Amino acid sequence: MPSHRFDSPAHPSVHPTPSSTHQTRQTASAKQGKGDVSPKKIRDPRLLPQAEVDKRLKALHRRARWLDSRFSCFCGMLRFGVESLVGLVPVIGDFAGVFLAIAYMNTIRRRFDVPPSIVSQMTINIAIDFCVGLVPILGDIVDTLFKANMRNYTLVENYVLQQRKSAAARDLEAGGGGGGVQEPRPGYFPDVPLRFDAKAAAKTAITGRH
Repeated sequence: MPSHRFDSPAHPSVHPTPSSTHQTRQTASAKQGKGDVSPKKIRDPRLLPQAEVDKRLKALHRRARWLDSRFSCFCGMLRFGVESLVGLVPVIGDFAGVFLAIAYMNTIRRRFDVPPSIVSQMTINIAIDFCVGLVPILGDIVDTLFKANMRNYTLVENYVLQQRKSAAARDLEAGGGGGGVQEPRPGYFPDVPLRFDAKAAAKTAITGRH
């Protein structure tokens, strides 16, 4: 009876060669780049499409504005939000404000994969906001001016900005030109469309010159 070898043409080897493994990885990466992986499941700001980054930042900015700066008085000199109004209720209002701030921080963490250092800074902002708010009258005024949620939004915006700038720099060094990576600008407002020269920003990130 003739023997059949696993490496014969009729029975190819079941163990993939290094070249075939590399090709499989390239195919998987290509599929991910073509959108087989939903952007909604990605939290790394370096891997997200620009439109998805804009969408998430707009939503986060809108929510922080509602919490801290939606309303104004004294001809716009003082801005306050829902959290400030809730904080007017003694004790209960302060705890409700902490709940809203923590919920907002958790929303940020679901939208972007922020490092523990950023989470710690956001937690400190919430703690300061809570402790100051416990002081009657004066604490409410300082709490309105402190705006912990807007501060936390600025933290995540700056983090996303830096991550995408670093990705553009690495792409430029690898010969990709940096054209595939864009970033929001600091102080970004949802009503202003984003326009960004990724190649110029990548060179700035590498040289450190503006």
